[in-house]
Order: sequence, then structure tokens, then C-alpha cells
Amino acid sequence: MKNSKSVKAIAFIAMFAALHIILEIAFDFLPSQPQGGNISLSLLPILLASYLIGVKEGLCVGLISTLLQFVLGLAKFYGPWSVVLDYLIPITIVGAAAFFKNIKMGQYTLYTGIIVTMVLKFASHFASGAWLFAEYAPEGINVYYYSLTYNIVYCLPTLIICYIAFVIIYPRLKKSIRL
Repeated sequence: MKNSKSVKAIAFIAMFAALHIILEIAFDFLPSQPQGGNISLSLLPILLASYLIGVKEGLCVGLISTLLQFVLGLAKFYGPWSVVLDYLIPITIVGAAAFFKNIKMGQYTLYTGIIVTMVLKFASHFASGAWLFAEYAPEGINVYYYSLTYNIVYCLPTLIICYIAFVIIYPRLKKSIRL
């Protein structure tokens, strides 16, 4: 019984990682920021994995998705710290969404984990922008302000569309996907 559960978990991890890559490619048609970053639903499979099959598995999906982006040449990075702050930390941390307790408000649920992990993702991109991309800030503009405005332009819309899509899809999937 334990063996079939782990095989099932591996299959789901692979499926969610593949969905992440498919959505990453599908949303490539939208304009992206000059040094990287775009609005995308590609984080949705990582969020779904966390809530449907578990935090540990969600983190695995995030990490595998990150590695696949590099293997497939989808990643745009500027050195080792860029890899860590723009890919490893922010994409992997999204897989921890189910770790945070949801808040029930009548018949509605506030999925706080999505908000918290997307804010942590933003914080990682913000740190990257302030520390690694300060040279791109226009002269006279504070690097922290530059990083804030650069990253909020795509992180906030990504949070909003992923949250809305999650609220629509998750209740239907949780009835059929279980480990």
C-alpha cells in the first residue's frame, strides 16, 4: 500500500511540474520585463500540488519546475545569485502554500498560503532587483524603489490571476485527486 502511494505521488509531482512548464511556455506570448519576470498562471500547478498532495510534494514540484526551466532553456538569469533569488527560492517556496492555515469566512475560504508564499516570492525578486540589478535603476532613483516598482508590476497580477484560478479549480480537483 505504501509503495503504490509513493508511485502515485511521483506521478502527480511529474504531472504538476509538466503543467508548470506548459503554462510557462503558453504565457510566453505576454510581454515580459527587460531583465525577466512576466505575468503568468504557471505557478498555479505548484499551488495546486501543495494543497492537493501535500507541502513536501508541492516543494518538490517547485524545485523540479525550476530545474526544468534551466534544462529547457526557459530561464533568464544573470549569475549564481540570480539563479537562487529569481528561481530556486521564489518558485520552490510557492510549493509551501498549504503549510499556512486557511481562514474560513462563512461559506468562503481565504487561502492565506497562496498570499503568504506569493509575498515571499515577491520578496525574493525584490531582493534580487535591489542587490543584483541596481545598475539598471535610472540615475537618481533609489534602487529599492526601482526594485519594488519593477517587480510589483508582474508579481501582483500573477498573484491575483493565480488566486482566482485556484479558487475556481481547486474545489473541483480536491474531490478527485488524493494520495
